[in-house]
Amino acid sequence: MVGETSSSPAKRFRGAARLLIVAYAILALAALGRSVFQIISKFDTAPLAYVLSAVAAAVYLVVTVTLVLPGRTARAVTWVALVFELAGVLGVGTLSVVDPALFPHDTVWSMYGRGYLFIPLVLPIVGLVWLGRQRRAGTATGRSSVITVGKFDGLHLGHMKLISDVVAIARAENLQAVVITFDRHPAEVINPGTAPARLAHSAARNDALVSAGIDLVRELTFDEKLANLSPQEFVDQVLVGDLDARVIVVGRDFKFGRNAAGNVDDLTDLGLQRGIRVVVSDDVKVDGRRVSSSWVREALDAGDIPLATSLLGHTPRVIGEVVHGLKRGRELGFPTANLGRDARGFIPADGVYACWVHADGRRYPASVSIGLNPTFNDVTHRSVEAFLIDANLDLYGKVVEVEFIERLRGMIAFPGVEPLIAQMNSDVATCRTILGSD
Repeated sequence: MVGETSSSPAKRFRGAARLLIVAYAILALAALGRSVFQIISKFDTAPLAYVLSAVAAAVYLVVTVTLVLPGRTARAVTWVALVFELAGVLGVGTLSVVDPALFPHDTVWSMYGRGYLFIPLVLPIVGLVWLGRQRRAGTATGRSSVITVGKFDGLHLGHMKLISDVVAIARAENLQAVVITFDRHPAEVINPGTAPARLAHSAARNDALVSAGIDLVRELTFDEKLANLSPQEFVDQVLVGDLDARVIVVGRDFKFGRNAAGNVDDLTDLGLQRGIRVVVSDDVKVDGRRVSSSWVREALDAGDIPLATSLLGHTPRVIGEVVHGLKRGRELGFPTANLGRDARGFIPADGVYACWVHADGRRYPASVSIGLNPTFNDVTHRSVEAFLIDANLDLYGKVVEVEFIERLRGMIAFPGVEPLIAQMNSDVATCRTILGSD
């Protein structure tokens, strides 16, 4: 943990929030002083008016306090108090106009707060608008945030360590756990053509983040405007923004801003200036090497499913729609479900794999072939073909998920159909053993 610093209330609240707190504090003191004087010195002359002034003062005190306090309960109380305040101003204001005799002495809310320059009418409206914007901006819990940022492709063990740290801090300090991520790899914008293949689809990643305890996943469109932000602009606009960041959690190799000019030290300095604590999460290593998305890709490119699984902390998966193929598998006695070319996820090295295929809420043992089918040499692109063991399903047009367990062998060009069928039978038998579906 590096660069820890306390965050004072003055630094936690910025812009509209700070103005609201100051305005309500001033109004509370003014209304409270006035009502106390009136009740003590001349209560008998206008008891209703003076009691209403005291009620107004109490409401202003409640709003002032709950705006400062973190947490869902505080925000809920703020909403109720503001609505009550607005209803009181409108109700008393209207009655004082329609029947002035009801209020021979002004209350704070008489004539819609005319005695206070109509601030009692305007302020609850401003407060409700501000709370509404906070909710739409993603701070639905009303809490300040602990944030981490990154691509989080594949959600490997290193990523999950960051996420675990974020969630732990959020729960301990009553903060909102937030992940800021991107809709594409930054290299797709900064250096087109060099971006690595994705390990997982964004929707699957975001769902996994929520399942891990993240309260809010904010996925940003990574475009040239975002890529050209300076480190300071990146912190203010992306990491802080309207999320009221209290803590930012990053890895030791974190880079940010235009041309990746900012590093952890820069982030720590910027955080100190803004009253934000920066926490550096330790690397996760396997056999002395830092776990990374690039290492996961290396393992999958080599067909090493056990290594990829150990790095990810879960089995690698590919999701896609089942499409019509050449139907050669059916002719050979092994009908397959073929994934379309837009399958999502990192497709491992060519070969035959023992897999689970998830479809219609169930999972089925399967022998899965990946490659160009060299025996017939008539496939123009790498295909993923799954033969479901002991199941005959019509999956055309359905989206299925292929979960890779172990690679049996590489892709081989057989001298004829008979040797190919014999090998496929052997592959199925091996898959049964690996998957425990004998």
